[in-house]
Amino acid sequence: GRLPVTFYKSVEDLPPFDDYNMSGRTYKYFKGEPLYPFGYGLSYTSFKYDNLKVGEEYKIGDTVTVSAKVKNTGELAGDEVVQLYLSNLNQSVPVPIRTLKGFKRIHLRPGEIRTIKFSIPSDTFSIINNENEKVILPGQYLISVGGGQPESKMDSTVSNVLEARITLL
Repeated sequence: GRLPVTFYKSVEDLPPFDDYNMSGRTYKYFKGEPLYPFGYGLSYTSFKYDNLKVGEEYKIGDTVTVSAKVKNTGELAGDEVVQLYLSNLNQSVPVPIRTLKGFKRIHLRPGEIRTIKFSIPSDTFSIINNENEKVILPGQYLISVGGGQPESKMDSTVSNVLEARITLL
């Protein structure tokens, strides 16, 4: 299983509860190091991610197809939850650091390799601008695929995250 919430190291890491701003809350906005990050989980085996494939440029309105290979490198069969996160690198308005946009649970026997594919619809790249309109901005986006959040400091999940930058034109 994977954690559906972020476990903070201390209550000191939480913003005041009378402040409803999302800054510093949830995995989407928290910049500190959590005790256990959203999406964290353990397994009786180990997995290796490789061969991330995604184009470099897309037009606004295009569906983005992403694939990666996952290999069970351990001695036991096990389940892995492959997670896809999207980060908007434009940041012309306040946006989350990263957002989970897809996940797939797979079962792999020892040594088994499987290619996992995600289709990211164009609407996934939308944000709410300062005029409260839903828009898709051209620019740079980071796609991360792996067994945990990008930039996670937990165990081996750091080496288990593949990243690619794409540009929406």
